[in-house]
Amino acid sequence: MNLSNTSGFRNILGILLFFLVLVTACKKDKTETIKEPLKVTDYFPNSGNQGTLVTIQGTGFGNRISEVTASFSGTSADVVSVTPKEIVLRSPKGGSTGDISLKISGEQVLVGKYTYQELSVQSISPANGSAGAHIQITGAGFGSTSGPAQVFINGKQALVVSASDNLLVAEVPEAAGTGPVTVKVNGKEASGQTFKFQSITDIKPLTGGKGTKVRINGSGFDEVAAGNYVDFNGKQALVQEAAADHLIVIAPDEVATGPLSLTINNQKTTGPVFTVVPVPVIQTVSPLSGPAGAVMTITGTTFSAIKDENRVSINGKDLSITSATATVITLTLPGGTGSGKVVLSVNDQVVQGPDFKDQNLGIVKLSPDNGLAGTEVTITGSGFNASPSANTVTFNGVAAVVKSAAENTLVVVAPEQLSTGQVKITSNGQTAVSPTSFNRAGVLTFAGGPGTTEISVSRFGGGIVVDKQGNVYLQENEKNRIKKISPAGVVSLFAGSPSSQSGNRNGQGTDALFNFGPSSGMVIDPQGNLFVSDYGNQSVRKITPQGVVSTFAVNLTNFTGKITMDQDGFVYVQKFYLGVWKIDKDGVKTSLAQGTSVREDAQPAVVGNDFYWVDAEGTLLSKQNLVTGTNTRYWVGGNYGYQDGIGTRAMFSGIKGILSDGNGNMYVSDNGNNALRKVNISTLEVTTVLKSARGYKDGSLAQAQVNNIADMAVDKDGNIYILDLENNAIRKIFLR
Repeated sequence: MNLSNTSGFRNILGILLFFLVLVTACKKDKTETIKEPLKVTDYFPNSGNQGTLVTIQGTGFGNRISEVTASFSGTSADVVSVTPKEIVLRSPKGGSTGDISLKISGEQVLVGKYTYQELSVQSISPANGSAGAHIQITGAGFGSTSGPAQVFINGKQALVVSASDNLLVAEVPEAAGTGPVTVKVNGKEASGQTFKFQSITDIKPLTGGKGTKVRINGSGFDEVAAGNYVDFNGKQALVQEAAADHLIVIAPDEVATGPLSLTINNQKTTGPVFTVVPVPVIQTVSPLSGPAGAVMTITGTTFSAIKDENRVSINGKDLSITSATATVITLTLPGGTGSGKVVLSVNDQVVQGPDFKDQNLGIVKLSPDNGLAGTEVTITGSGFNASPSANTVTFNGVAAVVKSAAENTLVVVAPEQLSTGQVKITSNGQTAVSPTSFNRAGVLTFAGGPGTTEISVSRFGGGIVVDKQGNVYLQENEKNRIKKISPAGVVSLFAGSPSSQSGNRNGQGTDALFNFGPSSGMVIDPQGNLFVSDYGNQSVRKITPQGVVSTFAVNLTNFTGKITMDQDGFVYVQKFYLGVWKIDKDGVKTSLAQGTSVREDAQPAVVGNDFYWVDAEGTLLSKQNLVTGTNTRYWVGGNYGYQDGIGTRAMFSGIKGILSDGNGNMYVSDNGNNALRKVNISTLEVTTVLKSARGYKDGSLAQAQVNNIADMAVDKDGNIYILDLENNAIRKIFLR
């Protein structure tokens, strides 16, 4: 082949390809305008004299006035202005009642009937609003010879507030709905533009926090998001989506509890209250591993009782929720989620939970979930080996003996070196951990017991405190003396007469004399000084760590009862049903909680600025703010009985004392129910720590027995000491 010919051919081919690409590009650049369909959505007024301006709204009108013609019952009309969505016409001279017709770029559309008459509704302001709003109706012919003008909105009669020949003011009726404004007068009728009835029917959810996505349902909303101004108690929210009947908005960062409001064209509608709640808290997830079909239970606080307001995911995969309350969510594991974090979202408030393993082996429950060494524990779950020796079980790292095994149940014995921590199972090459810790918890006798004489509390009870070294001091009211029990349980006489002699004498240790009564009590300060209420001597006595007894306060009339102290060193002594003495560091006394019904033989407590006491009925706890003096009688409890719950829904029977643990909890010796109860001071939730048949038995919280519990004390490790009166014992309750 000739090389020059070949080269020429290539040049020609390149030029052809260039033009082909250019033509193709030009075709791509050419955009075809999509014509909006011609449609009339509204027109107003529908009546008037010649020269009246008539507004037509809709779509597809274009913007060329030369392309638009109009007629009123066949008579040509002037076109005043044209936009793509609105045309303004002037009703022609010599026209007659009939249809308005439009022709736009050769396409004709029928607008509606126009009546030639004096009565005409030409404009309304505002054109939107809620029930109760006032609108101004401008027009002509409103004067009447036969009766006042009537106004209707969407066919529903409105109250006319004021009237003249060319102006009416009307009040929007309830549930008017969206529709034309119509005026009737002298047997004639005229309609104007459509009034948008603005209403909020409901919002969902009603609770949440910043970032919560809220759907607002109602009517008359602007379909352009920017046309709707939504605020939560005055703080503007982002409108994410808008339609005529609903809005989707995002609660602002500064959201606070209060009404949600919507403003459109300066017309405000107030909706329901949106309540800000804390971010949800996950307390337990059970199981933390398991197969498809296993039921997962999530416990915590601030969940939604409305099921679809909660979302749970594992490893990023959403799960279907079976049931939901404010504190418990259940679901069935689908399997195949993979291992990963459990994440809970309640109304878009997200909290991350523990890791979950997608496997056969899992622990659902420990029963009991507390105990001491030797406690028999049943573990329920899935994927266990039926051979006991093929399952390795540890309590906080210490191996336990497996007594029996089945696929879903293991029975094990808590080991001797037991401490609080998670239970772990290894079986069939997999490892699972318990959803909650197994707590080394239970009841042991610290001193005394039935038939013993080393202490004496069975008749008149007493008081009890613990110092920083773990020494327990016991006030024996019947014997008018104070015993000291070392951490090892060694009992010695600390102050008062060895022979139980009563009197009123200061001095060193056993030289001192007291005259205690059934309601005498004791408190200890941070330096280890004891303050005891001396019932018979109507005084408070002070005892140093060295056993030196002195008189701290005197002339405490109405008999002295149980005693407590605040963080500033003020001592509080209950009177006989007549309030409380408050005593400063110099022994100067004032009276508080006067006129209140105080049970003087029930141990009180001070937490922060609040003084708490047991009401004389023994079924409820009351408090007084020490700064403001405000009394709250029914703080917790109220009715006689036994029931856990929140605040006044909880029930007690014969409370003998209360004790703060310094960690936001109040313990209650519920004597009538033979129970130790716990109150969360922030939430007022009452739960039961220990409830037993009356008897005497050491063991786990589920197994132990007590009989007639009264005063309490707490040590630095959070252990509770109680006076067990009928058993003449001090019992130590381990809680962690």
